[in-house]
Amino acid sequence: MKTTMLRSARFAALIGGLLAAQSVSFAANPQTWIELRSPHFVVVTNAKEHDARRVADQFEMIRAAFREHSGSSSTNDQPVIIVAAKDEGTLNPLLPESWTKKGAAHRAGIYLNGPDKSYVGLRLDVSMKQSAYEPYEPIYHEYVHYLMRRMIPQLPVWMVEGLAEFYGNTGIESNQVLVGKPSTSNITILRQKTLLPLNTLFEVNASSPYYNEENKVSIFYAESWALTHYLITRDWHEKTQRMNDFTILLLENVPQMEAARRTIGDPGALQGALNEYIHMFSFTAARLERPKIEQGDYRVRPLSDAESLAVRADFMAHEGQYVKAQDMLEEAVKLDPKLAAAYENMGFLYFQQGKKADAEKWSEQAVALNPQSYLANYYYAASLLREILPSDWTVAKAEASLRTVVKSNPGFVPAYDALAYCLARPGSHQNLDEAHRMALAAVERDPSDVGHRVRVVEVLLAMGRPDDAINEATRTVSMAKTPADHSAAAGALEAAQRFQVSQKKMKEQREAQASAELSSKTVSPEHKEPALGVQALGGIEILSDTMGVGVSPPKGPKDLSPGGQGSGPVDILSDTMGFDFNPLCSAKTLSASQLHNLGAKCPRSQSDLVSPGPSMRI
Repeated sequence: MKTTMLRSARFAALIGGLLAAQSVSFAANPQTWIELRSPHFVVVTNAKEHDARRVADQFEMIRAAFREHSGSSSTNDQPVIIVAAKDEGTLNPLLPESWTKKGAAHRAGIYLNGPDKSYVGLRLDVSMKQSAYEPYEPIYHEYVHYLMRRMIPQLPVWMVEGLAEFYGNTGIESNQVLVGKPSTSNITILRQKTLLPLNTLFEVNASSPYYNEENKVSIFYAESWALTHYLITRDWHEKTQRMNDFTILLLENVPQMEAARRTIGDPGALQGALNEYIHMFSFTAARLERPKIEQGDYRVRPLSDAESLAVRADFMAHEGQYVKAQDMLEEAVKLDPKLAAAYENMGFLYFQQGKKADAEKWSEQAVALNPQSYLANYYYAASLLREILPSDWTVAKAEASLRTVVKSNPGFVPAYDALAYCLARPGSHQNLDEAHRMALAAVERDPSDVGHRVRVVEVLLAMGRPDDAINEATRTVSMAKTPADHSAAAGALEAAQRFQVSQKKMKEQREAQASAELSSKTVSPEHKEPALGVQALGGIEILSDTMGVGVSPPKGPKDLSPGGQGSGPVDILSDTMGFDFNPLCSAKTLSASQLHNLGAKCPRSQSDLVSPGPSMRI
């Protein structure tokens, strides 16, 4: 990788004094909103079309730069909707109250990692300000979070924001891209304020004052950028992979301090090196060729008041602001009773809250208004399958909707997982071979999702293949990163092992009985040989003869709140009543190896907390 030294100069102090949040009634203050669709993004804004095009151009450019830099060739990008607010007064009403109260850090942007789509919220008066040191930094920052969405739960907050800060300062020029440019705003802050001890920096989490309070957040972002920049460029110069190795250990659940001591260095030793680095007068950046943007038409259309309300309400629902979102969606339905998107978004809102009947009602109406909507069909099927023991008729309806999803959007991974669940259930519709193919299709499209692999184990058990189930579960345990994923994988492995033991005991029992019958030459006419197999996959799964293997009763729906984790452990027979709807961001995010290839870098925008994607599990 070719690098170039960029000279930094002294910079004037940043001007503070952002406007205070204003209380705005969406319904009482209608605004003109437009939608612009580029090849890979949707921009919804109350600014001018010219601004929407600039936002789309920047997202398309940074997407192309990352794909070329990382070697990614994914065609399964998750939908990204950018709500581009023209000012703080427009964005603030969409944000959590904790972000807008007095003393809270002012945000230029927010990234919401949803299970069905991702949202980015931006303030255009900050992110598109040409006089700023880094005019597009908030845009690039938020896109890095989108790319990293699968890794975010395993990485410390300083590294998540440090990487986003590093890449946020990517410079896209007429014929080249500069990755790792020095952040002028961060350098100014670092030279004016006292650094945090690295032990303190390492302990910052999403609820810490340094991540939320206006008078503390700036030094956290700046120092996170500086440490990340130092570690990445040190690897460049010394031709090492310490940052990459550190990331791998974190993804393997090695405690952060231990991982640091084994790779990047003890925090105490790093402190002095970082202090010296901050006061350097030159910084390293990577110089790359400017990538080509995929060509495509930009389609622009005005949004009705009902449509703009539906989009903003869905943004808030993905943030967990259900009451406000519901009020906005109800008004959208009043303004336009035939707006399918409003019904679809209402179905999502109720589904996230675990309100099965309401989710089913609104989703069914959305399907009636737009029969080919993959999300409406998915929410409808998911709501039907929320029943503890759904009837054959219910499962058949869900199956039909899920097949519509796969046909209309073949890249929507949760539909394959849900179909596997449907087809593995006992009944006239059962097709275990196809269930297995659907489960494998989900894994193929999103190999990093442990929940999909657990589904494969469940289907293999239903097929009476415990040896194969154990092999798959063992692989799943080895790749699990989060405690929730590890619990689910370990539960699946235990279930497979218990089933294997039960199957072996049944075989031994049959052989012993056959031997006894052969010797006595008599067989009781009342004798009935016990059947072996899982009679119901998901809900209550029962072995005809459990041979002492415990059978767990069905449990209630999983936690559907933002931050809810994926599938829990499966007892052979534990709750498998739901398919995993964790952020389907199949990735093409920055893998550990890609982080090294990229040099492990990042940008800054004092913009966001990544909202942990809601977990949708039936």
